[in-house]
Amino acid sequence: MTSVRLPRLSRPGVLESIAPKRLFELLQPYTDFFASRSVRIESPDSIDCQAVIREITQADRETPADLLDAICLIDELANAVAVELLLDRVPASSLGLEPGGEHSEADIVTAALLSHREKLVQTHALSRLKRARSYDYFQANQTTAPKFVTPAEETLEQLEHDIDSWHVERFRAQGTKVEIFENGNEVEFSIMHGSLYRRQPVLNNGRFGFQSFWPVQSASAIYNREFGELRINAKSAKEKALYCRLLGMHMFGNEDLFPTGTKYTLEPLREFEFDALAPGDIEGVRNVRMVELWLGDPDSRYGVITIRKGDDLFDWAQAKKKDIHIERRLISATFKMELLSRKTELAITVRPPNVAIYSRGSVSAIIEAWLTQRGFILAKQSPRRTRHEPALAGT
Repeated sequence: MTSVRLPRLSRPGVLESIAPKRLFELLQPYTDFFASRSVRIESPDSIDCQAVIREITQADRETPADLLDAICLIDELANAVAVELLLDRVPASSLGLEPGGEHSEADIVTAALLSHREKLVQTHALSRLKRARSYDYFQANQTTAPKFVTPAEETLEQLEHDIDSWHVERFRAQGTKVEIFENGNEVEFSIMHGSLYRRQPVLNNGRFGFQSFWPVQSASAIYNREFGELRINAKSAKEKALYCRLLGMHMFGNEDLFPTGTKYTLEPLREFEFDALAPGDIEGVRNVRMVELWLGDPDSRYGVITIRKGDDLFDWAQAKKKDIHIERRLISATFKMELLSRKTELAITVRPPNVAIYSRGSVSAIIEAWLTQRGFILAKQSPRRTRHEPALAGT
């Protein structure tokens, strides 16, 4: 016997909130199975919902696998966030629901399962992506954000094949599925792949035994079209590097587009605040001020960015006793550097982990010396760096 958790459908009244005709349509193909358990599925009004839940939560080898899949899918998606994601992909008018009717989340999801199963499965992949909270960030190594173009089916299949080959070489189950969701400025990739073979003890009708299977693991990646940043949620540093390389190669034609090393940091702003911009003892530097700062929202799932702009953000913050929220993720900062030998200021943009934009020529040595002394250029490369990426400088 296998214990199946249904945290939503097992609550009193939730399964009952599914319209009887839809619940009957869902369960009718399994009438014989339920009859063998003394549960009658004869008409929409004859269903004992609590008995149905009991049989699903106490599933054994005789429980139809597709029934378990359907019920678990409904349970996982019967929430407000998932329903919103679903209705973004499936027109409400195509679900067979009464306009303005009293439809619960479980009822809406069941309607979608019966009429748009593939769309519901895609929504499930997207909802898993939305639940990922911890991301690593990789900046494209060019001054403008690379343009994303929806890939052809053949390109997506090749991406899946290459991801799959990497996992199979590490003795994981064969099979990879990549779903792409384009949402305004962000392109979201849901990646499902096989894991290592597993054998675990089980209990079936009072008898102990073992069950062997290949679990499924998931990863996610989100590309921000606005500033060319790829953020990845995956199990290991090597797997994240894999997705940097393969997404760069198949989606943008450049496997080195998202380097995994760390050359630049904005941590001095957090540690030293105003003092981080001191000229120091770099010859020729008169003054440096921060004129723009991009801050990431603490919840990285939604890609929300706050951009502060001004003549001198630290002066403004001190004068107005304002907090510029440098405790958040520091995405990008732009400085204006005043030199003794120039009438015009130099613009310097630092975008960790691997992009800095500033003028070429003789002044670049002064800029790099200042960035290094103030700690914006790391003295040593990150051990995660797998290949050399030159600093990016542009006019």
